[in-house]
Amino acid sequence: MQVTAALVTVDALRPTDGIPDTRRRAHDPLSAQLPTHPYELGPAAEDVFTALGVPFSEVLHPACASRRPLLRFCLDWTEQRHHLAGRLGAALLTALLTRRWLTPGPRPRTLVLTPEGHGRLAAVLHLPPSP
Repeated sequence: MQVTAALVTVDALRPTDGIPDTRRRAHDPLSAQLPTHPYELGPAAEDVFTALGVPFSEVLHPACASRRPLLRFCLDWTEQRHHLAGRLGAALLTALLTRRWLTPGPRPRTLVLTPEGHGRLAAVLHLPPSP
């Protein structure tokens, strides 16, 4: 969720509903895919996603289109924040795993941010340095 919020902050994603963050909206179902979402690609999308290793033009290209929408968002149960899913979210996850900026964690469905990954994400997404 911190990555999705940072993508909004650096204008790679832009809210379309006037709410400048990823918090739960009043009509959002709990812990589920959102049937509609208040985001679109922002003007910095190509530069930011490319810097993160996403083959951006390929992901956008109609030949890559699948039944999975380009942008989809889910609501996290614990933090009540939107996180990026869909074709672009999957491409971002694949890029981060391929570059070993994320590695599988000790439990199912967990990921560990590597020191290199933290440094690169911090640089591209303007996140605070690690403690």
